[in-house]
Amino acid sequence: MPHEKKVGELMIPLTDYPHIPYWFTIKQAIAIVKKTALGLEGKAEPTTLLVFDEKYQLMGSLTMEDLIRGIEKKFVRANSYISKEWDTPVFFEGLFTEGVKEEAQKPVSEIMSPVKDTVGTDESIIKAIYIMINKNLSILPVIDKGVVKGVIRFQEIFNELAMLVMAD
Repeated sequence: MPHEKKVGELMIPLTDYPHIPYWFTIKQAIAIVKKTALGLEGKAEPTTLLVFDEKYQLMGSLTMEDLIRGIEKKFVRANSYISKEWDTPVFFEGLFTEGVKEEAQKPVSEIMSPVKDTVGTDESIIKAIYIMINKNLSILPVIDKGVVKGVIRFQEIFNELAMLVMAD
């Protein structure tokens, strides 16, 4: 029977995965995502950044959706437009362009999502799959003795699964 790998053997080490401090602006986070995507030359780009405090404790994560939501002007968000006559607010030409640069100066700590789930380096891949599927997560931070060591994504899990399925 072949050796069944643990999460730590499949994870991307934190040193190789994009992460930022909580005081970075949305603009800086977008620049990191773009720079990282360009450096991967056709490989799967990260869609989530990890956010740390000054003591390198994990504070949260930022998805592309979080970044887009973060630059959205407050007055065009769902449930902020109040009218008995219209279901959809009126979106004036240029509204998006005008507000983006201003909103992009906000710190990522205002828009990040808290990290509620992690998996240990010595835990089974099936546990990571279970957490990711049941919590609808695309990445999962990997910890060892309370310290973030890396992340595991569906891509790494799929590659391992494909290797096992395709092996003779």
